[in-house]
Amino acid sequence: MCQGAVGRLFGVSSAGTASFVRAQVGFRGALARHWALVTVLVASTIYMVIVTLLHTQAVSPIDEPQYIDYLDKVYRQGIVHQGEYLGALVRELFACHGVIPFGVMGPTCGTDLSDPAAFPYGGVSSAPIYPPVQFWIARVVGDVLGLIPGVSQLAGWRLVGTLWLAAGLVFSYLAARRLRMADWRFVAVALALVVSPYGYWSFSFVSTDAPIFFYGAIVLWVTIRIVRRETSAWWLVLLGAIGPLFKATSLIAVGFAFVYLLVDRILKASGRGTVGDVLRPPAVWLGLGGVLANVVISAAWNRMIPLLAVSDATADQGVSSPFSLDLLGQQFAGFISGVPQWVVPETDNVAIFLPLGWLAIGVIVGGVLVLRHGSRDRALAISLLVALKRGPIAPSRTSHQAEVSRRTTRIVTHSTIAP
Repeated sequence: MCQGAVGRLFGVSSAGTASFVRAQVGFRGALARHWALVTVLVASTIYMVIVTLLHTQAVSPIDEPQYIDYLDKVYRQGIVHQGEYLGALVRELFACHGVIPFGVMGPTCGTDLSDPAAFPYGGVSSAPIYPPVQFWIARVVGDVLGLIPGVSQLAGWRLVGTLWLAAGLVFSYLAARRLRMADWRFVAVALALVVSPYGYWSFSFVSTDAPIFFYGAIVLWVTIRIVRRETSAWWLVLLGAIGPLFKATSLIAVGFAFVYLLVDRILKASGRGTVGDVLRPPAVWLGLGGVLANVVISAAWNRMIPLLAVSDATADQGVSSPFSLDLLGQQFAGFISGVPQWVVPETDNVAIFLPLGWLAIGVIVGGVLVLRHGSRDRALAISLLVALKRGPIAPSRTSHQAEVSRRTTRIVTHSTIAP
């Protein structure tokens, strides 16, 4: 009788009513089982959309002008060439809206903006190092979002970061489920990531690190499944080849995956196996294949960049320093003391966000010390610790003539999600 009443209410037959009721029960059940993911997606999306739409046209100091210039040109050119000057859109943003928190740069707004030397970077684009894939995605999707009433074209481009964030959180959640992480812990850590400096600068502005967060989440999820023999390790070869099409720092993620597979085999063979036993499984070699595929594709792109150059002009960011052991030590110390160091000192309260970095380090080191020798997750903790220590050529920040430029590599970008 109840089903009949529902059928009359919605104008469907009894058989259709039964299907409708089952669908509703199944939907509610899915919400109940995955409440943590739903909570994080809803909260992070609302938060990030509001934050993004509240931005003015002043640009982020973390290279956003370079990325906006790429988006502006990608339909006309396909890529941005080495030696290319920044376009009219970015020059106007510099002169009329400025860079957070330093204000306007270059000639006075409304005057002649044609002299590239009057702008940061000598008016030369530093974005040719990036393949165009992510910019095509951001431009197409961002233009669609820009059709929403009240959303400008620039805001639409920036809102793509929210979609990358949501996608990355989905795969982070899937990885957390594999690791048997408690739902409330996932919610707490995920939201801490969203409201951190990393979340603010990466997902509410145009950033090349937003898709890398998504990429890192997929790599971790796939690698965990490989370790548990739930999927083929050939996926890592494919992911390794895809990564450089977005950003060269994807090497850190596939490198971590290889270390994870290797450490897992070492722990399983410890005390009762040989080196041959460690290296015999094809998963280890396929993990190495993912690293090699990443390196080859990245090297091929780097070879193409000068071949496509349009001039000898280079972007002077004022941050270049000759390599030395002293510089390496400074970078290492700076990286370890504040992971994640996604802080612009002129705008962010470092004292508030610094504990996030130490929390990430403490969780990883604690996992190595506390997890039992035979635990399936100990290999993951050790691998994250290795990735943490192998990331010293990492976040660097500087102010030079009122500009901030960030040239970074990353550990697996969502390592704070993993216990």
